[in-house]
Amino acid sequence: MGIESNRIERFVRRSTKHAALAVVLTLAACTTPKPGVTTVYYNVPGTTVEEINEQIAIRGPQNGHAIGTTETRMTPKVRTLRQDGECRIESVQVVLELKVTLPRWMELDRADRRTRTGFAALATHVEVHEQRHVEISQEYAVKIEEALLAMPPEKSCRVLITKARAKFREVFEQHNQAQRNFDIQERAAIERRLTALGYL
Repeated sequence: MGIESNRIERFVRRSTKHAALAVVLTLAACTTPKPGVTTVYYNVPGTTVEEINEQIAIRGPQNGHAIGTTETRMTPKVRTLRQDGECRIESVQVVLELKVTLPRWMELDRADRRTRTGFAALATHVEVHEQRHVEISQEYAVKIEEALLAMPPEKSCRVLITKARAKFREVFEQHNQAQRNFDIQERAAIERRLTALGYL
């Protein structure tokens, strides 16, 4: 029983930005920093809903069509082992990188009470919302590792890696669909927040 080869393959997939609402604004945020999570901010001046909306349209991600966005990048590192005439996956590690883009309110302390209260409530909702996006990505990183480790051995490592790539794409698309489904479920709650602020 001998080991003939040991190799590592990497393949990367980046998701589309998760959009929480496809009307005036999209929502995203992040809570406390986590490993693999990078948060960047853009400044939003303004003391009225109209001014803030205008500045988000100028400065916000997705050409101003979003309040915030999250990008997910997954890089599985797959180690194969050839033994007894077969090639199997020996280990898998999915490196998960999340980039969250958020607004930084610059003049909200000078806004009227209704605007301050409305944006404070919106910020809290966004924080919880985006935490769930982060959790979905973390859950699917584990699912990808489990799916690849469960693959049966092949005679050829090349064939195994080709099938592993296909399996990765399949589960990663399930991840993207889960993110989209979450946004659909959240749409009504988000619209209520925006209506309260006078957006809708």
